[in-house]
Amino acid sequence: MSFKKVLIAGQEGMVGSAVLKVLKKENFKIINCRRENLNFLDQSKVNRWFKKHKPDIVINAAGKVGGILDNLVHPSDYIYENVMIGFNLVHASLNNGVNKFINLGSVSNYPGKTKIPIKENYLLSSPLEKTNEAYAISKIATIKYCEYIKKNFKKDYVSLIPANLYGFGDKFDLKKSHVIPALVKKFHIAKIKNKKNVEVWGSGKSMREFLNVDDLAKAILFCVKKKIKYNYINVGSSDYLSIKELSILIKKIVEYEGQITFNTKFPDGTLKRKLDTRLFNKLGWKSQISLKKGLIAY
Repeated sequence: MSFKKVLIAGQEGMVGSAVLKVLKKENFKIINCRRENLNFLDQSKVNRWFKKHKPDIVINAAGKVGGILDNLVHPSDYIYENVMIGFNLVHASLNNGVNKFINLGSVSNYPGKTKIPIKENYLLSSPLEKTNEAYAISKIATIKYCEYIKKNFKKDYVSLIPANLYGFGDKFDLKKSHVIPALVKKFHIAKIKNKKNVEVWGSGKSMREFLNVDDLAKAILFCVKKKIKYNYINVGSSDYLSIKELSILIKKIVEYEGQITFNTKFPDGTLKRKLDTRLFNKLGWKSQISLKKGLIAY
Protein backbone atom coordinates (compact mmCIF):
# COMPACT_ATOMS: atom_id res chain seq x y z
CA MET A 1 0.00 0.00 0.00
CA SER A 2 3.03 2.29 0.25
CA PHE A 3 3.13 5.45 -1.88
CA LYS A 4 -0.57 5.31 -2.71
CA LYS A 5 -2.04 8.75 -3.44
CA VAL A 6 -4.56 9.70 -0.76
CA LEU A 7 -7.13 12.46 -0.58
CA ILE A 8 -8.11 13.31 2.98
CA ALA A 9 -11.19 15.47 2.58
CA GLY A 10 -11.28 17.76 5.59
CA GLN A 11 -7.56 17.41 6.30
CA GLU A 12 -7.54 20.64 8.33
CA GLY A 13 -10.24 19.46 10.73
CA MET A 14 -9.89 17.49 13.96
CA VAL A 15 -10.26 14.04 12.35
CA GLY A 16 -8.56 14.91 9.07
CA SER A 17 -5.44 16.35 10.70
CA ALA A 18 -5.13 13.28 12.94
CA VAL A 19 -5.43 10.98 9.90
CA LEU A 20 -2.91 13.10 8.00
CA LYS A 21 -0.36 12.68 10.79
CA VAL A 22 -0.83 8.90 10.93
CA LEU A 23 -0.71 8.28 7.17
CA LYS A 24 2.40 10.42 6.65
CA LYS A 25 4.31 8.02 8.91
CA GLU A 26 3.23 5.13 6.65
CA ASN A 27 4.70 6.46 3.37
CA PHE A 28 1.39 7.39 1.79
CA LYS A 29 1.45 10.32 -0.60
CA ILE A 30 -1.06 12.83 0.75
CA ILE A 31 -2.51 15.10 -1.92
CA ASN A 32 -2.62 18.63 -0.54
CA CYS A 33 -6.24 19.76 -0.59
CA ARG A 34 -7.10 22.55 1.79
CA ARG A 35 -10.36 24.48 2.04
CA GLU A 36 -9.11 27.25 -0.20
CA ASN A 37 -8.07 24.71 -2.85
CA LEU A 38 -11.43 23.00 -3.33
CA ASN A 39 -15.05 23.63 -2.37
CA PHE A 40 -16.56 20.17 -1.79
CA LEU A 41 -20.06 21.65 -2.17
CA ASP A 42 -19.40 22.32 -5.88
CA GLN A 43 -19.85 19.10 -7.85
CA SER A 44 -18.27 20.31 -11.08
CA LYS A 45 -15.15 21.58 -9.28
CA VAL A 46 -14.86 18.32 -7.32
CA ASN A 47 -15.08 16.29 -10.54
CA ARG A 48 -12.42 18.41 -12.24
CA TRP A 49 -10.14 18.09 -9.22
CA PHE A 50 -10.45 14.28 -9.23
CA LYS A 51 -9.69 14.07 -12.97
CA LYS A 52 -6.55 16.14 -12.45
CA HIS A 53 -5.13 14.59 -9.26
CA LYS A 54 -6.38 10.98 -9.59
CA PRO A 55 -6.33 9.80 -5.94
CA ASP A 56 -6.10 6.07 -5.24
CA ILE A 57 -7.75 6.31 -1.83
CA VAL A 58 -10.29 8.82 -0.52
CA ILE A 59 -11.05 9.42 3.15
CA ASN A 60 -14.10 11.55 3.83
CA ALA A 61 -13.47 13.45 7.07
CA ALA A 62 -15.10 16.62 5.77
CA GLY A 63 -18.40 18.11 6.86
CA LYS A 64 -20.24 20.51 9.09
CA VAL A 65 -20.22 19.38 12.73
CA GLY A 66 -21.41 20.94 15.98
CA GLY A 67 -23.13 20.43 19.29
CA ILE A 68 -26.81 20.03 20.20
CA LEU A 69 -27.61 23.76 20.24
CA ASP A 70 -26.13 24.51 16.82
CA ASN A 71 -27.84 21.44 15.32
CA LEU A 72 -31.19 22.63 16.66
CA VAL A 73 -30.75 26.20 15.39
CA HIS A 74 -29.33 25.44 11.93
CA PRO A 75 -30.73 22.05 10.73
CA SER A 76 -31.02 23.13 7.08
CA ASP A 77 -27.31 23.99 6.97
CA TYR A 78 -26.36 20.63 8.44
CA ILE A 79 -28.42 18.52 6.06
CA TYR A 80 -27.50 20.48 2.93
CA GLU A 81 -23.76 20.81 3.47
CA ASN A 82 -23.16 17.26 4.63
CA VAL A 83 -25.28 15.64 1.89
CA MET A 84 -23.58 17.69 -0.80
CA ILE A 85 -20.06 17.04 0.50
CA GLY A 86 -20.64 13.32 0.94
CA PHE A 87 -22.38 12.75 -2.38
CA ASN A 88 -19.95 14.88 -4.40
CA LEU A 89 -16.95 13.01 -3.00
CA VAL A 90 -18.45 9.55 -3.46
CA HIS A 91 -19.77 10.36 -6.94
CA ALA A 92 -16.44 11.78 -8.12
CA SER A 93 -14.61 8.79 -6.64
CA LEU A 94 -16.83 6.35 -8.52
CA ASN A 95 -16.47 8.23 -11.79
CA ASN A 96 -12.69 8.51 -11.51
CA GLY A 97 -11.70 4.96 -10.61
CA VAL A 98 -11.20 5.26 -6.86
CA ASN A 99 -11.40 1.71 -5.54
CA LYS A 100 -11.03 2.45 -1.81
CA PHE A 101 -13.24 5.02 -0.11
CA ILE A 102 -13.46 5.38 3.68
CA ASN A 103 -16.45 7.39 4.79
CA LEU A 104 -17.05 8.68 8.31
CA GLY A 105 -20.50 8.49 9.82
CA SER A 106 -21.52 9.33 13.37
CA VAL A 107 -23.01 7.60 16.40
CA SER A 108 -25.94 10.02 16.00
CA ASN A 109 -26.86 8.10 12.82
CA TYR A 110 -28.51 5.51 15.03
CA PRO A 111 -32.08 5.81 16.38
CA GLY A 112 -32.70 7.96 19.43
CA LYS A 113 -34.24 5.05 21.31
CA THR A 114 -32.59 1.70 20.77
CA LYS A 115 -31.03 -1.22 22.61
CA ILE A 116 -27.61 -0.76 24.21
CA PRO A 117 -24.97 -1.52 23.02
CA ILE A 118 -25.90 -0.37 19.53
CA LYS A 119 -25.29 -2.92 16.79
CA GLU A 120 -24.69 -1.99 13.16
CA ASN A 121 -27.99 -3.53 12.05
CA TYR A 122 -29.92 -1.07 14.24
CA LEU A 123 -29.37 1.64 11.62
CA LEU A 124 -32.75 2.93 10.33
CA SER A 125 -34.63 0.59 12.68
CA SER A 126 -36.61 3.41 14.38
CA PRO A 127 -36.86 7.26 14.48
CA LEU A 128 -33.78 9.43 14.96
CA GLU A 129 -33.10 11.73 17.90
CA LYS A 130 -34.72 15.10 17.05
CA THR A 131 -31.86 17.23 18.41
CA ASN A 132 -29.53 16.18 15.56
CA GLU A 133 -31.92 14.64 13.03
CA ALA A 134 -30.77 16.77 10.08
CA TYR A 135 -27.10 15.91 10.58
CA ALA A 136 -27.90 12.23 11.08
CA ILE A 137 -30.00 12.02 7.90
CA SER A 138 -27.23 13.62 5.85
CA LYS A 139 -24.61 11.17 7.11
CA ILE A 140 -26.91 8.16 6.69
CA ALA A 141 -27.50 9.15 3.06
CA THR A 142 -23.78 9.01 2.32
CA ILE A 143 -23.41 5.71 4.22
CA LYS A 144 -26.13 4.17 2.06
CA TYR A 145 -24.66 5.64 -1.14
CA CYS A 146 -21.34 3.93 -0.32
CA GLU A 147 -23.20 0.71 0.45
CA TYR A 148 -24.99 0.71 -2.92
CA ILE A 149 -21.73 1.35 -4.78
CA LYS A 150 -20.00 -1.44 -2.86
CA LYS A 151 -22.77 -3.83 -3.90
CA ASN A 152 -23.32 -2.74 -7.50
CA PHE A 153 -19.75 -1.90 -8.56
CA LYS A 154 -17.74 -4.19 -6.22
CA LYS A 155 -15.77 -1.25 -4.87
CA ASP A 156 -14.02 -1.22 -1.47
CA TYR A 157 -16.22 1.54 -0.03
CA VAL A 158 -16.80 1.35 3.72
CA SER A 159 -18.22 3.68 6.38
CA LEU A 160 -16.91 3.91 9.93
CA ILE A 161 -19.36 4.95 12.64
CA PRO A 162 -17.35 6.35 15.57
CA ALA A 163 -18.46 7.10 19.12
CA ASN A 164 -18.47 10.70 20.39
CA LEU A 165 -15.08 12.13 19.45
CA TYR A 166 -12.70 14.39 21.33
CA GLY A 167 -9.04 15.33 21.10
CA PHE A 168 -6.51 17.67 19.58
CA GLY A 169 -8.14 20.10 17.16
CA ASP A 170 -11.50 20.23 18.98
CA LYS A 171 -13.67 23.35 18.73
CA PHE A 172 -14.09 25.30 21.96
CA ASP A 173 -16.87 27.67 20.85
CA LEU A 174 -19.50 27.14 23.57
CA LYS A 175 -22.34 27.73 21.10
CA LYS A 176 -21.13 25.12 18.62
CA SER A 177 -18.84 22.68 20.43
CA HIS A 178 -19.48 19.14 21.60
CA VAL A 179 -19.73 18.24 25.26
CA ILE A 180 -16.07 17.56 26.15
CA PRO A 181 -14.50 20.74 24.72
CA ALA A 182 -17.44 22.76 26.10
CA LEU A 183 -16.93 21.37 29.60
CA VAL A 184 -13.14 21.72 29.47
CA LYS A 185 -13.49 25.38 28.51
CA LYS A 186 -16.16 26.06 31.15
CA PHE A 187 -14.12 24.54 33.97
CA HIS A 188 -10.91 26.22 32.79
CA ILE A 189 -12.55 29.66 32.69
CA ALA A 190 -14.24 29.08 36.06
CA LYS A 191 -10.90 28.18 37.65
CA ILE A 192 -9.10 31.22 36.24
CA LYS A 193 -11.91 33.60 37.24
CA ASN A 194 -12.54 31.91 40.62
CA LYS A 195 -16.20 31.28 39.81
CA LYS A 196 -18.24 29.51 42.47
CA ASN A 197 -20.00 27.14 40.08
CA VAL A 198 -19.98 25.73 36.56
CA GLU A 199 -23.25 25.24 34.70
CA VAL A 200 -23.63 22.02 32.72
CA TRP A 201 -26.41 21.80 30.14
CA GLY A 202 -29.02 19.11 30.72
CA SER A 203 -29.67 16.86 33.70
CA GLY A 204 -26.28 15.12 33.61
CA LYS A 205 -28.00 11.72 33.38
CA SER A 206 -27.28 11.03 29.70
CA MET A 207 -24.77 8.22 29.14
CA ARG A 208 -22.07 8.63 26.51
CA GLU A 209 -19.14 6.72 25.04
CA PHE A 210 -16.06 8.74 24.07
CA LEU A 211 -13.36 7.95 21.51
CA ASN A 212 -10.08 9.83 21.17
CA VAL A 213 -9.51 11.19 17.66
CA ASP A 214 -6.04 9.61 17.52
CA ASP A 215 -7.63 6.21 18.09
CA LEU A 216 -10.03 6.89 15.23
CA ALA A 217 -7.11 7.89 12.99
CA LYS A 218 -5.47 4.53 13.70
CA ALA A 219 -8.77 2.77 12.98
CA ILE A 220 -8.87 4.51 9.59
CA LEU A 221 -5.29 3.43 8.89
CA PHE A 222 -6.32 -0.12 9.79
CA CYS A 223 -9.11 0.05 7.18
CA VAL A 224 -6.82 1.59 4.58
CA LYS A 225 -4.53 -1.43 4.88
CA LYS A 226 -7.29 -4.03 5.13
CA LYS A 227 -10.33 -4.76 2.97
CA ILE A 228 -13.45 -4.54 5.13
CA LYS A 229 -16.31 -6.78 4.02
CA TYR A 230 -18.94 -4.87 6.00
CA ASN A 231 -20.81 -1.87 4.58
CA TYR A 232 -20.40 0.06 7.82
CA ILE A 233 -18.78 -0.75 11.12
CA ASN A 234 -18.74 0.74 14.63
CA VAL A 235 -15.60 2.27 16.11
CA GLY A 236 -15.81 2.74 19.87
CA SER A 237 -13.95 2.57 23.16
CA SER A 238 -14.35 1.11 26.64
CA ASP A 239 -15.21 4.51 28.17
CA TYR A 240 -18.93 4.82 28.91
CA LEU A 241 -20.15 7.23 31.57
CA SER A 242 -22.80 9.81 32.40
CA ILE A 243 -22.39 13.51 31.64
CA LYS A 244 -22.39 14.05 35.41
CA GLU A 245 -19.49 11.60 35.82
CA LEU A 246 -17.70 13.24 32.88
CA SER A 247 -18.15 16.66 34.49
CA ILE A 248 -16.69 15.42 37.77
CA LEU A 249 -13.72 13.85 35.95
CA ILE A 250 -12.94 17.07 34.04
CA LYS A 251 -13.37 19.09 37.23
CA LYS A 252 -10.69 16.95 38.93
CA ILE A 253 -8.29 17.11 35.99
CA VAL A 254 -8.64 20.91 35.72
CA GLU A 255 -8.37 21.13 39.54
CA TYR A 256 -11.43 23.33 39.82
CA GLU A 257 -12.74 23.58 43.40
CA GLY A 258 -16.22 25.08 42.88
CA GLN A 259 -19.61 23.43 42.44
CA ILE A 260 -21.34 21.87 39.43
CA THR A 261 -24.94 22.80 38.62
CA PHE A 262 -27.14 21.21 35.95
CA ASN A 263 -29.49 23.34 33.83
CA THR A 264 -32.41 21.11 32.86
CA LYS A 265 -33.81 23.80 30.56
CA PHE A 266 -31.36 22.46 27.98
CA PRO A 267 -32.03 19.09 26.26
CA ASP A 268 -30.16 15.92 27.21
CA GLY A 269 -30.30 14.47 23.71
CA THR A 270 -30.32 10.67 23.51
CA LEU A 271 -30.31 9.24 27.05
CA LYS A 272 -28.01 6.29 26.31
CA ARG A 273 -25.49 5.87 23.51
CA LYS A 274 -22.96 3.04 23.50
CA LEU A 275 -21.70 1.23 20.42
CA ASP A 276 -21.29 -2.51 20.03
CA THR A 277 -17.77 -2.81 18.61
CA ARG A 278 -17.46 -6.59 18.46
CA LEU A 279 -17.31 -6.72 14.65
CA PHE A 280 -14.34 -4.37 14.49
CA ASN A 281 -12.64 -5.97 17.50
CA LYS A 282 -12.85 -9.38 15.78
CA LEU A 283 -11.02 -7.91 12.78
CA GLY A 284 -8.12 -7.03 15.09
CA TRP A 285 -8.63 -3.39 16.06
CA LYS A 286 -9.21 -1.99 19.55
CA SER A 287 -8.98 1.49 21.07
CA GLN A 288 -5.84 2.23 23.11
CA ILE A 289 -6.35 5.68 24.67
CA SER A 290 -8.41 5.82 27.87
CA LEU A 291 -10.64 8.84 28.45
CA LYS A 292 -8.66 9.96 31.50
CA LYS A 293 -5.35 9.70 29.64
CA GLY A 294 -6.82 11.51 26.64
CA LEU A 295 -8.22 14.35 28.76
CA ILE A 296 -4.97 14.84 30.65
CA ALA A 297 -3.17 15.24 27.31
CA TYR A 298 -5.91 17.55 25.96
